[in-house]
Amino acid sequence: MNRRFSKRQRQILAWIAGGKCSSCEKPLDQQFHADHVVAYSKGGTTTTDNGQALCATCNLRKGAK
Repeated sequence: MNRRFSKRQRQILAWIAGGKCSSCEKPLDQQFHADHVVAYSKGGTTTTDNGQALCATCNLRKGAK
């Protein structure tokens, strides 16, 4: 399985989030991060069920916890 979300998956994640960061709720820009809720390194899958749209700041703050 691929670690990176596809373009279509990214579009779906942004739509689910209403165009806002799932953490801080700021509007997403084109450079938003498609993030694994359960980290890929911890067995999380690259699916929209395990994904969320985050701004770069929130995703970098989150790390692979």
